[in-house]
Amino acid sequence: MSRLKSVWVFHVDSGSCNGCDIEILDVLTPYYDAERLGIKLVPSPRHADALLVSGPLTRQTYYAVKAAYEAMPPKPRIVVAIGTCASSGGIFYNGYPIYNPNPERGSDRLRTGGIEVLLAEYGKKPDMYIPGCPPSPEEILYGLAQLLGLKEKKMKGEYYYADEIEFVLPERPIEERIYLTLRESLRRVVGYFDREKVLEDFMALVEKAQESENPRERLHELVIGYFLREKDSRVKFAIRFLENEYWRLKDAYEKKHLALVKAGVR
Repeated sequence: MSRLKSVWVFHVDSGSCNGCDIEILDVLTPYYDAERLGIKLVPSPRHADALLVSGPLTRQTYYAVKAAYEAMPPKPRIVVAIGTCASSGGIFYNGYPIYNPNPERGSDRLRTGGIEVLLAEYGKKPDMYIPGCPPSPEEILYGLAQLLGLKEKKMKGEYYYADEIEFVLPERPIEERIYLTLRESLRRVVGYFDREKVLEDFMALVEKAQESENPRERLHELVIGYFLREKDSRVKFAIRFLENEYWRLKDAYEKKHLALVKAGVR
């Protein structure tokens, strides 16, 4: 991107908690005086060079943000993701209200749920990420100064290796990625308090089922037996949910593995 002498910005809240919005407003006050850098807030996206987006992209705000983006002039049409939520979805990346049409979201994937989900429809990504929860006014100004070419980026890629530290995955009856996906999905069913105990009980059932010649049928029998012993209806629902989700994930991963083998990818 060529250096810009000034940039007119339009701020849009795509579903934030207002933490980032307050910091953006702070940047525009006379104390930080963003206009001295050529950054001016405009009331309409039709006059904006850049879109400042804060918050995860929700189902309800998707259409409004899309309309604002399309209303901007074709060039330079810059998008700045301000805050962790706008950059990656934050802690809300896999929540129900977040707009993300990918059926595999949260399953063996990097976190998504920010403005990049919308921009992917246009074949592009945000021009600038300013992460933070929320980022400070100084960090926002620093990112915008890089955008204008007033400040060169000083960060560089570095790699660290810790050979002396050996990491060993815990032994479980199922693959680690399936376990982590089940753990994350269970959060929306029973919450954090009961999640670990329910998942531990289900792992014990899976381990017993794997000793049988037909693990699928045996696991279903064990789940029914668990139903008869358990009195809490929430836990019963969670165990049944885990059974269905476990086989869905296992079948999906096996299908992917077979496709890769067929394509000659190891």
